[in-house]
Amino acid sequence: MKPFGIKKILLIDDDKIQKILVEKRLMRINPGIEFVYFDTPSKALMYLKSESVDLLLVDLNLPEMSGWEFINEAEKVSPDSMVILQSGSVETEEFHRAISDKRISKIFEKPLSESDLISILGL
Repeated sequence: MKPFGIKKILLIDDDKIQKILVEKRLMRINPGIEFVYFDTPSKALMYLKSESVDLLLVDLNLPEMSGWEFINEAEKVSPDSMVILQSGSVETEEFHRAISDKRISKIFEKPLSESDLISILGL
């Protein structure tokens, strides 16, 4: 099956273990996907000013600003990117906020499993 046009994914997460897990699982599912990773929101936003991505995979707990603040800033420079949230602990309040925000496609608890990534890619 083919993904929903997702060719390039940007992961923003300060946990490097998550980066390794997501990247390895993505490459096993679809080695043709371009994977970009940043550990700080400022670096990711600089990248988004000159590059487009199909999917932003955003941790809610980031250094420098929250995941929500990052989404607000990213929307200005990358308004067409799909946004998926992830968090080490998805509290009820965060879950409800995410599902009521039209910019957010889905929210997942970390670590993302291979089946989570397959679901995200629409396979």
